[in-house]
Amino acid sequence: MKRFALVLAPLAFVGAAYAQDLPQVEDTDANGTWSLAELQGVWPELTEDAFKGVDANGDGAVDQTELKAALDNAVLKAPATNG
Repeated sequence: MKRFALVLAPLAFVGAAYAQDLPQVEDTDANGTWSLAELQGVWPELTEDAFKGVDANGDGAVDQTELKAALDNAVLKAPATNG
């Protein structure tokens, strides 16, 4: 069991670091992905067609990988920060 925990521990840190690169988007239904309405909280101009372009696997939701790819490929612009 300890070996399993030792293998998974570094992955938790990678996941946390990966999530820090993303803008803060509220997951209102706490399902681990974002809907069009949730993403529109950050990108109000996001259309259904544009959302489908971000939703690479077509499952109707955007996960961290899809959002990161959309930002990296300038499909979405990172929101401006106040600071």
